[in-house]
Amino acid sequence: MASVSFFVRFVAIVLLVVSIVYCDLVGHGKHELVNGKIVKLRGNTKMAEKPEDLELYKNRVGSCDVEMDKDGHITLWYLKHSNTAKEGCSIDLVVRDALDPNSEFPMRFGIQHNKELTDCLADMRFDWERERADNMSAMTSNLLAFSFSLKNGEFDRVKGGFAERHKKFCGDVPKCKDRGGKCLEVGDHSVGWARSGDYIRVNIQHIGETIFWTCQSKVTHNRHEADVLHHFDKEMDFTNCIKTPRDYFCFKEKNVRRPKKWRITDEDYTDKEYSSLFTFHILPITSMQTSMQNLWIECDKDADKEDCNENAAFQQCDKMFVKFPFYVFKMLVPDDSVNKQTTTEKTTTMVTCPTCDPYVNCPDIDCPSFFGCPDVDCPAKKDSKKTLQITLVIVGSIIL
Repeated sequence: MASVSFFVRFVAIVLLVVSIVYCDLVGHGKHELVNGKIVKLRGNTKMAEKPEDLELYKNRVGSCDVEMDKDGHITLWYLKHSNTAKEGCSIDLVVRDALDPNSEFPMRFGIQHNKELTDCLADMRFDWERERADNMSAMTSNLLAFSFSLKNGEFDRVKGGFAERHKKFCGDVPKCKDRGGKCLEVGDHSVGWARSGDYIRVNIQHIGETIFWTCQSKVTHNRHEADVLHHFDKEMDFTNCIKTPRDYFCFKEKNVRRPKKWRITDEDYTDKEYSSLFTFHILPITSMQTSMQNLWIECDKDADKEDCNENAAFQQCDKMFVKFPFYVFKMLVPDDSVNKQTTTEKTTTMVTCPTCDPYVNCPDIDCPSFFGCPDVDCPAKKDSKKTLQITLVIVGSIIL
């Protein structure tokens, strides 16, 4: 009898474990990601078709300062001392499934100033013979940190910087440590702007890495604006730049954060062309502050330098921006038709919750927020099969 009861309990536990579906929440809308697919869009559920469609999104917590031009390009603005610079932000975009594998995720990074760019760009004093810059701290004068495809609490975890990890996470321990770096679990990104003589120079700097890659633009600094196109493909490089080998010292190449697209299987989302979700995140200054100050400004050796204070802006020019081309990206925003319907119902009767997916150990859900059901980060979905399995576990335990 004991062996039978043990077998029943064992089978019940196995069935319970294998059937649990864990759900990650991703993006600004906190969409449900299960087994690499978006099973439920939340918050931002509709493709923006005109500039006015962005207003509901821009009024939400954690939103970016974005605008849509007449052609449909989405521009994300990064202003000095703005809330985006201090807190970071997230944007939800949809892309086609069949992107060119050799040219995925093209984004245009740029910089603007109300005067000539020479007024706000530091000179790197690049030495072509030695192939190095004499003033490497110049790129920290205008620096934009970003990431993509973050899950759950990953965004919150990087706000205060990246914690040092075991040396096994380093790509090359001596070269990382000798240059003042520390071993990191993941490599996120930043783009820095400077000049080399009369020409704009844009730099790719992985946050916390002790080396960076630089590209000289054909644009001179006596203009008000400059931008470059970046293709986040396998090489993760700017276009029209000399391809240079990539070495990673403070983390492994496989742990460089790369963009992902998740197929949308939510039945309420009906667009068949733009059928995958891509999330983009501006990281707050605090995510890169300590590492950039110590590595490039050497604040750990002389904390009295001007750019070593805790309020250092890492931005001298008025604006930096990221532009998402309309032919690749569409932006997801709240569906205002749902809000109008809710407002109309509220004038005649009490608002009731739409049916929400049941969860295990979730708090009770009362009246929904302005945008529908509350976003709840729950460990697993609950269904009738799981209920049966839990019952079997209990029965097996009693028998034993």
